[in-house]
Amino acid sequence: MKQKTMICTLCNGEMRPYTGKRYSGKVSGFMIVAGIVCTLFWVGAVLGIPLLIAGIFMRGAKRELWVCEDCKAAIERIELRPREKEKVESVVSSKSAG
Repeated sequence: MKQKTMICTLCNGEMRPYTGKRYSGKVSGFMIVAGIVCTLFWVGAVLGIPLLIAGIFMRGAKRELWVCEDCKAAIERIELRPREKEKVESVVSSKSAG
């Protein structure tokens, strides 16, 4: 299914989909290193393991945007999923029965 293009509300330019990092790579890298260093010490493992997990999550998190080619404005991109066929049929049948 081909994606439809969006028009920028600020300059009427064409917007393109863009996928990039949600968090800074430096912050997530620091959290991973700090988590590893903390887990080397027995007492620090309580803090180190959550830091390590959070850093790995932050490293892989992505965000999807629509970016205007002309003015570089950006808005979050959301995916709308079509309704499931069963839900639509049950709503239609309940309305016709009542």
